[in-house]
Amino acid sequence: MLDDFDYPATIGALDLEQRLIFYEVLAHNLTVCVRAIWSNEETSDEKKVEQLKWLNEIMHRVTSKIRVLRLNTHEWTESDSWEDIKHWVAQCPSIEGDIAWAIRSAYVVINHGHNSNR
Repeated sequence: MLDDFDYPATIGALDLEQRLIFYEVLAHNLTVCVRAIWSNEETSDEKKVEQLKWLNEIMHRVTSKIRVLRLNTHEWTESDSWEDIKHWVAQCPSIEGDIAWAIRSAYVVINHGHNSNR
């Protein structure tokens, strides 16, 4: 799911404003994933905690990335971001589908010029 999206090249090709919007929408989408995880009655509480733990690591990096982009405090490449995302997904592969959805949906907003529903 994640392997068939060239994140560094695709997101790296966006201009600064587009990348900011992408990461803002991605952060929003990740909160939707949180809702999906905690409301899934078929998943044990133990598994939910595991999934939320690693999803939180991704959310932390995404919101930090927004700040770095806005303030231009240091270089944080899309390759770095991608490696972080893949690392955290590898810790809990069951979140891969959610993360793939969040990324693709955020990119669609940029690609089609729509605003996020917030």
